[in-house]
Amino acid sequence: MSETDKRFTIKSILVAVDGSAHSEKAVRYACAMGPSLGAEIVILHVVPMVVSATPYHDTVSDQPFLSLQKVGEDILEKAKRLANRCGCEVIDMISHGDPAARIIDVATERKADVIIIGSRGVSGLKRLFTGSISDKVSKHAACPVMIVR
Repeated sequence: MSETDKRFTIKSILVAVDGSAHSEKAVRYACAMGPSLGAEIVILHVVPMVVSATPYHDTVSDQPFLSLQKVGEDILEKAKRLANRCGCEVIDMISHGDPAARIIDVATERKADVIIIGSRGVSGLKRLFTGSISDKVSKHAACPVMIVR
């Protein structure tokens, strides 16, 4: 069989969610594609790690992390409910760290055939200095990336 005759199979779809309207659309796209392909759908939210500076050098508060963890759990639960309303069974995961790096790592670990991610629409100076998560994922992921707007 030649390279042009090979068929692609999609058995695993990773959907990265951040609570935005674009990530909701990403869940809907995954649910439109996944069942007909017989693909596993994994919904992932990454809680960014934050450094909390306090005036007391020996005191570190875990309150910012706990707040972000709770928000992340809520985002994940909302995405899972949306998928279920669309008639789609999903696996939900939460991870911690740099969002782009963790999305890529989880995609590799789970052998995802495609990543679906929403575009947050970061523009201007913020995009110049930080780039967007979807840009970073699309440039560095080993599998195809679908960016939903």
